[in-house]
Amino acid sequence: MVYPQYPDTYWSFKHALKFILKKAAIIPLGLITVASLLPDDWKKRLTDINVSRLRDEVIKWADYVFISAMSVQLASVKRIIGRCVQLNTIIVAGGLLR
Repeated sequence: MVYPQYPDTYWSFKHALKFILKKAAIIPLGLITVASLLPDDWKKRLTDINVSRLRDEVIKWADYVFISAMSVQLASVKRIIGRCVQLNTIIVAGGLLR
């Protein structure tokens, strides 16, 4: 599960986060919900690019990379997809970005 990065805009609240001691303003609830619906014996990981770096080792580890995104995250989604294609990992995409 990979949650794409929000660009530095008013809606990302990036500069306000330090005042409330948080790393991100929006949690990847869609991906968390999908993860709960997948078989229990599947090993799952979540990487929120807004709070940590997506490492190639994580992409290589996965059989599938699930992405959920909105249109504002398009640039980050394109980078994630490019890396997955380069590493021959299947992508499952959802969310408001179509």
